Amino acid sequence: MTNPPTAPPAFSPLAAAVRAERLRIRTLRPLVLTLALVPLLTAATAFAYANGDSGGDPLYGAFFGVMFGQLTALVLGTLVVTGQLAGDGGAHVFLAVPRRGIAYAARLLATAGYLLLAGLLAGVLTSLCARLATGDPAVGPGDATAWRAVIGCALYLTLAGLLASGVATWLRHGVATLSVTVAVLFLLPFVVGETAGGIARFLPATAGQLVLRAEPVDGPLGPWTGLGVLALWAALAVGAGWWRLRGRDV
Repeated sequence: MTNPPTAPPAFSPLAAAVRAERLRIRTLRPLVLTLALVPLLTAATAFAYANGDSGGDPLYGAFFGVMFGQLTALVLGTLVVTGQLAGDGGAHVFLAVPRRGIAYAARLLATAGYLLLAGLLAGVLTSLCARLATGDPAVGPGDATAWRAVIGCALYLTLAGLLASGVATWLRHGVATLSVTVAVLFLLPFVVGETAGGIARFLPATAGQLVLRAEPVDGPLGPWTGLGVLALWAALAVGAGWWRLRGRDV
């Protein structure tokens, strides 16, 4: 007696779009090189800054390389969007995936997945490099607070990349996107910190980097609530990108 034919697996447009985005990221050389630089640049600076002035917080000093790693995360989040939308690329994407929400979500999910893996590798390598450079067990992988910083490093870099992707979807221009995101993450904390006092605590970089500190900082935010503030900034950027994307012709 023959078995009845089995039904083919259900087709998921989102899963298919995510697979396509993942294939694009791992086969385009500029994206692969930028992704590889996320852990390499973050960990390489651990030796240089592990013994630097960190305000008495050795863990924050050890993870100061995240400041440089986030730059490559911003570049990746920007290139994933602007490289695809350049020329007629946007039209081709929407011919393959007519539902723009699915195409947009797939791009963000694929980017977040790769950045999360790169960020975890960056956190582990940074912790190891800092432990070797300083000999301090409090910054090594055997310490629970250091593991919090490792996970926080991965989430911070992922959220920074998603913020850049949202801004890039809004602006559709790589240089403009990097100018805006670098100004917000690198320059604005110093400007606002001098002129508006406590408002700087709620800026994306200032709040998000609290998860990299072992010592508590005065203010209303803790390590994970600070990371939540960064997530809200990233969500605003992603939402703004979606609002702009759905109203465009391509």
